[in-house]
Order: sequence, then structure tokens, then C-alpha cells
Amino acid sequence: MSDAAEAEAARLAVLRSYAILDTPAEAAFDRLAALACDLLGTPMAMVSLIDETRQWFKARVGTDLREVQRELAFCDHTIRGGPDEVLVVPDLKADPRFASNPLVAGSPHLRFYAGAPLFGPGGTVLGTVSVLSPGARPEGLSETETRGLRNLAAMAADELELRLQSRLSREAAVSAEAARIAEERLRRAQEAAGVVAFEMAGRGGTITDVAPRAGGLWQVLGLSPSSLLHLRHVLAMVYPEDRPAVAAEARRLTAAGGEFRLEFRVKSVRWLQARGKIEVTRGQDQVPNWRASGIILDITERKEMELALREAELRQRTLFEAAPFGVIVIDPATHRILDVNGRVCTEYGYTREELLSLSLADIDALGDSEAIRVRGRAHAVRPGTQEVEAQHRTKSGEIRDVLVRAQGVVLGGRDVTYGAHIDITARKAAEAALRESEAEFRAAFEQASVPMSEVDCATARLLRINAAYARLVGRRVEDIVGRPFSDLVHPDDRAEDLAGFQRMCRGEAPMHEVAKRYVRPDGSVRWTELTSAPVCDDAGRIVRSVAIIQDVTERRAAEERQVLLVREVDHRAKNVLAVVQAALRLTPKGNTEAYAKAVEGRVMALARAHSLLAAERWTGARLRTLLESELAAFLTVTATSGEGGQRAELNGPDIMLPPASAQALSMTLHELATNATKHGALSASGGRISILWLLSFAEN
Repeated sequence: MSDAAEAEAARLAVLRSYAILDTPAEAAFDRLAALACDLLGTPMAMVSLIDETRQWFKARVGTDLREVQRELAFCDHTIRGGPDEVLVVPDLKADPRFASNPLVAGSPHLRFYAGAPLFGPGGTVLGTVSVLSPGARPEGLSETETRGLRNLAAMAADELELRLQSRLSREAAVSAEAARIAEERLRRAQEAAGVVAFEMAGRGGTITDVAPRAGGLWQVLGLSPSSLLHLRHVLAMVYPEDRPAVAAEARRLTAAGGEFRLEFRVKSVRWLQARGKIEVTRGQDQVPNWRASGIILDITERKEMELALREAELRQRTLFEAAPFGVIVIDPATHRILDVNGRVCTEYGYTREELLSLSLADIDALGDSEAIRVRGRAHAVRPGTQEVEAQHRTKSGEIRDVLVRAQGVVLGGRDVTYGAHIDITARKAAEAALRESEAEFRAAFEQASVPMSEVDCATARLLRINAAYARLVGRRVEDIVGRPFSDLVHPDDRAEDLAGFQRMCRGEAPMHEVAKRYVRPDGSVRWTELTSAPVCDDAGRIVRSVAIIQDVTERRAAEERQVLLVREVDHRAKNVLAVVQAALRLTPKGNTEAYAKAVEGRVMALARAHSLLAAERWTGARLRTLLESELAAFLTVTATSGEGGQRAELNGPDIMLPPASAQALSMTLHELATNATKHGALSASGGRISILWLLSFAEN
């Protein structure tokens, strides 16, 4: 390693010893930065510390930057200068070292810089106190200003050292208190465990004297009270796996002396701790004489607790790492990330080391610790526990929806917060799609021009209907929803309809199709054709049905009218054929030409009557129209009376004849007109006929 690299490594080691990087703002350093602005008349000042890759601002005025890359830091040039050099750059843009720096060429367009080194122990440069301005300062700094900036850097160094000593004092106090508590606990544990104090003397491997001579030492070692004590006897009682280490330490201590602290198991499977001191002297024969004083205590329970603690920690860590969701442990005061499991690294794309350098605000889309706290308080489930939906940003910049369940706990006297982070991005997307689908379905359902309904399979009650359904049954929506759908169905159709619906709900039929009638409040009936399909829940159970209903009342009425018309036409056609047959039978057959002419006239009369009836859809024929039609074949002019030159006069009320009467009367008129043409008034020139009809009513 080069001298420069060794010096930089030493500098960084000193810097880290202060444990100040990435700590929250402190008033003392903030005041120094503000004082630098006031003293030197610049809008920007900062107290900076420089590590391997960055310049980090412990205090800053006039900028929101927390840090900059070291290669962009003006202060990096300052710490590489002389031991007491204040670096002043009157115009950064004119200095080739800095002209292309993004902070000069771009926003915030800095032009002036002055920085004084901040020294640690032994002259190690840890950072700077610096001032900056977007305006150039050709005059630089006066001697007084330079001295002031250097003094501010010295004050910052003093504050840094004061902070270190304060921290070390606190840590020492904490350590001392911890030691005191540990000693107190140990003392109580020793008393509870029946600690045995001893003094013994010996020569070589032989124990020559033991005090006190109570049986405690023999008892704790598992020896018979009458046993002679020899080191080999003691070693024989030690658990085989621990015996080599204890024997080696015994040989060393009885030969050279010194303090000892041994933990070992004895054959009774108890853990013992022996600690004390051995002093060794040598006689003329150089055989070591030794004297030991100390205690032996039973630490079995402590060892068992330590084992249980290690197992608990192992289980906790195993569960921590094996959790099927991300777990993030944070400091609730600063939101710094203290620990994460592997799932977090996988889902967020960071390494564990990268995450441990971040805070919760760095990954939460809110980006602000106070806003995160406000949101958490608004979603407190109970004291110390919060459950909130948040959006977190991965290393790649992707935003993920996360359900956070946070629980505050105290570990080692320190407040920490464990947060389970469950990725719900897919669930949120599915919920949004479901809401959109439901909205589309609701709009289609409500605005559909055909009647639609939803029915609960368990109760057969209407859950939802649209306006078209309400119009179909002639009731208001609010009067229908919640009622059994069968209440609206014609009594004669209910049994078949309900049975088909139940078969579908049981899964015995893929759908339910039925033609049925609905009865309106005014008693009118609407014929419909219903098609119903089942709807299942997430477990696949059929829970409701959706039905589309088509109103076929008019179609069925038209079909019925058509059937009746066909029947009527068939009936009339048969009657006409019967009349024709009778005409053929009754017409004299002596003269073939006369026979044909007579038959033709009679058939034409029936045809004319048939045409009139067809025009009125076989509901009947008007008498005057029938008379005019039949006489037209015999007269050149037919009209109502009062016109000169008429040979026929028609008088009477407007009467509609039934179909059968119209056919019979047409034949009769044809025969009368034929006779009048041959033998009567129409056979002579100027002859006239008159037809008069009246209505008469029979008295009851």
C-alpha cells in the first residue's frame, strides 16, 4: 500500500471513530454554518465531512443537498492542501479545476468558494467549513475573513471532539452501569447458587491444604467428603470433553501462577465456573509451591439460559429470514433502517448493506418522515401497532403497493419498530380491475333496454333489477328488490319456474330457461321468455343468478291472431267451396253455354264477397259496399239516390254483415240481379230498381 493510501486509510479510521456520519442535524454545528454566512456575507455555508466517496454535510445553510459525490466536492481540494491552508477560489467558472463541475456549469451555478480544513487528532483533516456564492468574488477573502473562516473550522473541530468525548463518557457510564448491574446479578446468582470460596496450597500436583474445610468444595465437585484432594482427583471429575483444556490450564497455573477463569462441566452434568489467582514460589529444589484463592460456583442455569437464548435467537432469525413477506426493522426516532430480511432485498432490489444505509423515507413514496408518521398515527390499530397501505419505491424506481403492519418493541432498552411489508400490488391491480368490471356491468345492467335481474340462490329473493324489469312488471324498483321473485309470477307458472331455478342453483342444470307470465298490479298479464345463468363465489359455490327477460306478449298475441285467422280462413274457404258445390249442383245443365255462364257468375259473386271480407280481415262486410259490388256487374252506373240517370237506387243505414251472411247475401243479390236483367226492370230500356233496407229490433 502506498503512503498516500495508508494516510487516507488512517484519516478515514479517525473519521469513523467520531461516529458522526449520517447523524441528524445538531444545533451547535448549524450555528457554526449560520455564523459563517454572516461573517463572510455569503448565502451558502456548510460544515462538511469527507469519507471515501462523498462529501456529507453535517450542517448546511442555503442548500437542500445532503451530500455530493467526492469527485464533485470543492472541499476535496481543500483537504488535500497544506496543513493550514484556506482554499479560496474567487471565480469557479474561471478556474480550470472547477469550470466543468456540474455545480458550476449547471444549477445552482456556483461561482465563489472558500474552505478551511477541519482538523482531527494529530492534524488529520476530516472535512471543512466552507462558504459558497452564485456570484463571483474577485477580491477573494480579506485576511480578517480568512482568519475568521479558519477559526470557525477550529471551533467545528472542537465541537466534534467535544461530541466524541461526550459520547465516550456516556458509553463509559453505560458500560460501568452495565458492569455494576452484571456484578450485582452475578453476586445474587452466586448466593442463590451456593458459591464455594476456597483457598488451597500445594506442591507440584498435590494439594496439601484446603480452607475452609467445609464439605462445599467436595460437594460441588461431586467428590466424597472423605476423599483426598489431588489435582488428578479433581480432573477425574471433569467432563471428558472439557478435561484436556482444564488439565492444560492447571499445569500452566501450578508451574507459573496467574489469574484463572475456567468454565467446565463435571460428571454430574453441572456447569461450574472456577476463578481466582495462583501465586507460585520455588524452593531450592525448584519444585513449585503454589497457593490458590478463588471461588467455584454453579453456573448450570446460566448456561442453560444462554443455550436457550441462542436457540431462541436462532429460531427468531430463522423465522425472520423465512418469513414469506418483507420484514424491516427501523429506529422509530430517525426512521433509519436497522435490519431487513432477505425477502426485502429480493423485492426491493437492494443489497442488505445498501438498505442499512437508508431510511424509511428513502423507499416510501411519501419521501418525508413526518408525513409517514402522520399517516401511521391515522392508521393506528392500538397503541404501538399500526396497519397502513403505502407505496414503496424499489431500487429501479418501480412503485409497489405494500400493506405495512408495524409493531413497536423494546430491545435492550432501545425502542425499535418491526414492520411486516406485504406486497399487494397484484391484489390492488385485481381490485381495480374488479371495480372497473363491476362498474361496466352495473352500467350495462342499469341501462339495458331488456329486463334484467339478480336473484339470491339461498332465498330466491331479488337482489337487483333494472328499470326495464320494473316497467315490465309495472312496479317501482324499491317495491320489488328483496321480494321472492315468484311473487310476481302468474300462479299457474310458479311451480315450474321455481323448480328450474333450484335445479340450476344446485348445479344440476347449466342454466334455467322458461316461458312464464308476470302479473301486473292492474291484473294485466305479460308473457315473457327468461334465460338465467348461475354466478359462483371465490370458492366455486353457486350463490346467485343473473337473468335476461324478453317480453313476448305482443308476439304471442300476434301468433294467436294468426292461428285464429288461419282457422277462420280455413272455415270460410270450406264454406265457399260448399256454396260453390251447391251452386254447381243446383244450376240447370241443359245448355252447356248457359250453364257455364251461370256458374261463372255465381262464383264471381262469391269471389267479390270474399274480397270484401278479406279487406276487413274476415270481421264482416258493409251492406252498401256489398250491394254496389254485386250490382256493378249489371249496371253501368251505381250510386246513391238523387243523381239523374241512375238505374239502381240504394237506401238504408250503414250495416256490417257477418261473414256468413255476406256470402249468402252476395249469392242472393247475384241471382236477383240476373233475373232483373233477363226478365225484370233491367231487361227494358229505362228500367230502374230500388233496394231499401231497414233495421228492426225484436221486443222482449
